[in-house]
Amino acid sequence: MPELTDLPTTKSGHVRKRDAMQWLSALPEPTEDSLKQAVVPKPPQFSGSKYATEISGIRVTGDPDFIEAVARRLKPFQDFENDSTRIELKLQQTENNETGELTDNFALYISVAERG
Repeated sequence: MPELTDLPTTKSGHVRKRDAMQWLSALPEPTEDSLKQAVVPKPPQFSGSKYATEISGIRVTGDPDFIEAVARRLKPFQDFENDSTRIELKLQQTENNETGELTDNFALYISVAERG
């Protein structure tokens, strides 16, 4: 199985769908421990965008059934709520960009931060 960093990319850094699908199907199911070991927490004094950093973060959007199905897989993150790290958790209904009204869909954001 090729490592993620070994996958070929386009000039703009995108992995082609065919290659991404092969990589995805070859991944083994993670254990709770391997998932927790892979997390890179946000440092205490960090500010600004986390997007281009190695800081770990998850964003899931969709209807309530989808959010709940994915959230069940993320329960190991609860163990990061301890004396040295904390969970940054945001769960909210999404808003229609055109009308400003709340939709029936939700957004779930999870990341881990070091306590400072």
